[in-house]
Amino acid sequence: MPYFFRGPFLIMIAAMLWALDGLLRSQLTASIPSTAIVFYEHLVGFVLLLPFFWRALPKVKTLHRADWFRLILLTIVSSVLGTILFTEAFARSAVSYDFITPTLLQKLQPVFVVLLSAILLRERVTWRFIGLAILALVGSYMVTFGSESVSLSWSGKEIVFLLSIGAALAWGSGTILSKKILEKLSFSEATSLRFLLAIPISAIAMLTLNHGYSPVEISGASWLRFVAIGLTTGAAAILIYYRGLRITPAKVSTFAELMFPVTSILIAVTALNPFGAPQPISFGQGLGILILIVSILLIGTSELPAPKVKESEAYEGATQSEPVSTT
Repeated sequence: MPYFFRGPFLIMIAAMLWALDGLLRSQLTASIPSTAIVFYEHLVGFVLLLPFFWRALPKVKTLHRADWFRLILLTIVSSVLGTILFTEAFARSAVSYDFITPTLLQKLQPVFVVLLSAILLRERVTWRFIGLAILALVGSYMVTFGSESVSLSWSGKEIVFLLSIGAALAWGSGTILSKKILEKLSFSEATSLRFLLAIPISAIAMLTLNHGYSPVEISGASWLRFVAIGLTTGAAAILIYYRGLRITPAKVSTFAELMFPVTSILIAVTALNPFGAPQPISFGQGLGILILIVSILLIGTSELPAPKVKESEAYEGATQSEPVSTT
């Protein structure tokens, strides 16, 4: 099977599933606190991943302290913090029936991934990238506020903006950490361990914020939504994502995830919008969406790593190019 379908294409499928997550999550945020949603979705997700976890047990015993540190840090930053920030942004945007802002803004993630790659992996950042990153930030501003000025207050769209950007940074960090973890674990092993660790960590966050929510208070319909999330946009999507990420460079994967905002826009402007009627887009917001997507795509085309040639292949090519002696 071609590399594209084994790597980037799977990441695109996972990103499309994440966009559909809003259709299920919007019904839960109306009655359940964000941290409680994160706890229960990881609990249900881990139950669904139990067969993979049992198979991963022998590998767990071989993990070193550094491996556990990365796993725990990934769980805290990406599984718990990123999901809580995004869920809270989603809940707050529901008040103004705004489906697009939280889903699109968190896709500034490519900018953060490339920046973190430069800092943590010491990859070179060009002036071209810096210019395009600034352009992407301008586009992200316009997606939220259009051409309007901003009154800096901790309410309304300003807090949704900050929560969404925070989720993008958290999930961008998760991409870098996940690449390191997948060097040691298979995609199914990494997914099951990530969901297992997320249960106690999200429980601590839930109790610390006094957002405790008893399972008996959750309706049967809500439990079905949690199961649906696990089978589609939650555990299943992470499995698909990790399967593709294992052979896809972080820089390539983060741009393949642009299927998230594309799918989100298609949902928001149609009758599928979970917040009610199709969401109208102002000229300023439409221009911001265009600037954001184009700038991130330009970053992708300028920052893709050059293909590596194995030494054996290079040697073979060099040998074949040499003239054959007739003596």
